Amino acid sequence: MTSQTKRLLVNGFLAVFLMVMAIDVFVSQSESGEGPRDAINTLLVWTGLWQGPWRLYAPDVDNINLRVRAEVMFADHATATWNSPDWSQRSALHKFVGARHINYFNAVLLADKQVEWNALCAYLARTLPHPQGKAVAVEQVRLLLQGAIIPKSSEKRVPAGPYLDFDPWSEIWVWKPPA
Repeated sequence: MTSQTKRLLVNGFLAVFLMVMAIDVFVSQSESGEGPRDAINTLLVWTGLWQGPWRLYAPDVDNINLRVRAEVMFADHATATWNSPDWSQRSALHKFVGARHINYFNAVLLADKQVEWNALCAYLARTLPHPQGKAVAVEQVRLLLQGAIIPKSSEKRVPAGPYLDFDPWSEIWVWKPPA
């Protein structure tokens, strides 16, 4: 293959690629599903560029601030406590670096997530040390949940936040190590 043929192939690829990107960026999806953007969806999926719809402004944003606490109870009745991170107190850099942790805790906080709750409890039972440093077996781990309602943006509230009017802790799960 000559260098001129290679150059033509590369230029052709770039022309098609730029056209696909322009259609993806500047043309909206049609109601009927037969528009130019809909025609390139398969190509975007194959190349890994398809991102799905971007609903930047949702009609209902998150309005509940949730926290998780775990109480690890040892056989000698000592208790060690673990708290989920308070992301509002973390820097933007820490949130960026910990984005996967934020997603994990969001998944843990969803209702009826017994598999995730069991995994989190087993992890805490293995890693959370005894308060006095003793080598004592874990008897159980209790997961507790606490929530606060974030007011709508239309509500005038002084001070404006953070929203720390949390409900009392409520137990959502009790895990016991397998015998």
